[in-house]
Amino acid sequence: MIIRKTGYNHRHDSDFQIERPHGSGDFLLLLIKSPALFLLNGKWQKVKKESFILYQKDTPQFYQADGQEFVNDWIHFTVEKEDLDFMRELHIPFDTIVELTDVSQLSMLVRNVCYEFYSENFYRTETLQNYLRLLFYKLSEKMRVGQAETASDHYEKMSLIRSQIYSEPQANWEIEGMAHQLRMSRSGFEHIYRQLFGTSPIQDVIESRVSYGELLLSTTALPVKQIAEICGYKSDIHFMRQFKDRVGKTPTQYRQKG
Repeated sequence: MIIRKTGYNHRHDSDFQIERPHGSGDFLLLLIKSPALFLLNGKWQKVKKESFILYQKDTPQFYQADGQEFVNDWIHFTVEKEDLDFMRELHIPFDTIVELTDVSQLSMLVRNVCYEFYSENFYRTETLQNYLRLLFYKLSEKMRVGQAETASDHYEKMSLIRSQIYSEPQANWEIEGMAHQLRMSRSGFEHIYRQLFGTSPIQDVIESRVSYGELLLSTTALPVKQIAEICGYKSDIHFMRQFKDRVGKTPTQYRQKG
């Protein structure tokens, strides 16, 4: 996924409207932070704030303010086949309004995306791709958890730890350390983590590191041993084994795929 342009907390007058009969040419993620009107399947519908929609690149886009200021966050981006597979695995629908209970956490991620997008940071490209994947993970979580988010005493803190795992895959993540942060036993932490997110914390650590490794292999000429270190592995052999288990290719084969 490559971000083309992005905006955070954009505010528009009450006469704001968008008309793109052939789409925008990119995939477009909108976080809707004020009431609005959207034309979908030939019908105008009222949309509540705290919603989102993910447009495919050729989907007509017609939406406008609903008699008051229109506020939203947005990201235009391109995708490849593996990106589409990734979004489908997370069960994120295309061209459909999805109501959430709160988009503030998602909006903070978009703010970070904007900061990085307009920066000249050395790892800007890699960071943006990680942020975008994280954003989709959080969208999927918000959709899955629904009302359970407010019912669980542990959700917010667990969610923060999971966000940190995907933001800092190179960190020294250990179950005991993560459980200690929440003052929980190892077994209790692992049980609730899996209950909330459908996977184990260690599997998330591995997934985040392998994903970061994919990005570095695709966007840099760094040797595999150095990439393994950057991704948090003490052994490049360990990195190569876990990478092949998940991707189906060795790091070298993956780099040469194009």
